[in-house]
Amino acid sequence: MNERDLRFVERIMEEIRGHRNSSLLVFNTSFTQIGKTNLLLLKGLLDIEKESGFFVVLDRPHQYMSYLLHMHKVNQENIWYIDGVSHASGLKKKDSDHVNFLEGPFHIENLFDKIGFGSIFAERGFPSSETVDFFIIDNIATMLNYNDIDNVEKFVLSFRNFIETNPHIMGGVTIDKESNPELSEILIENSEYMIEVEALKKDVKV
Repeated sequence: MNERDLRFVERIMEEIRGHRNSSLLVFNTSFTQIGKTNLLLLKGLLDIEKESGFFVVLDRPHQYMSYLLHMHKVNQENIWYIDGVSHASGLKKKDSDHVNFLEGPFHIENLFDKIGFGSIFAERGFPSSETVDFFIIDNIATMLNYNDIDNVEKFVLSFRNFIETNPHIMGGVTIDKESNPELSEILIENSEYMIEVEALKKDVKV
């Protein structure tokens, strides 16, 4: 990351600190910048804030983000991946991986019920929801490729309820609201604050 990127990470963290008590934060950015926005979020939360948490992968396999974090020398000891897209590839979890695979991207609305009841994650060495600080959802719009809008809305509702039940956790979702107006409206209705990522960039000077 260059100096501007690092200052931008600091600026995003300032914005998050001011709204951590919101039930759900939505990070709006252009579609082409969703991956980088997630990278910057995780860089700030892991390296600057020294926090721990989950990253739910709904777009590309978890190795993609893990590789980016490694390239930018971000310590991944305190991040755990929930991978919703790699199961069909037959990829196996290694003992050293902080990852669990969902059976697939279908029926995504049930994810937080499973976490809330401490089933599949606690049994496989994942931390409990009581001990983590953040829960970031990758590009949620990709779920519309596998689920209808009603099920994705149920997912958003369950995520909001999960965050409200665990107020110490910062819950975040990245999306391009222009590309998915119906889904964006659902997110806006179920969040308390939307962070305009592109607008924040204008605050950053080198």
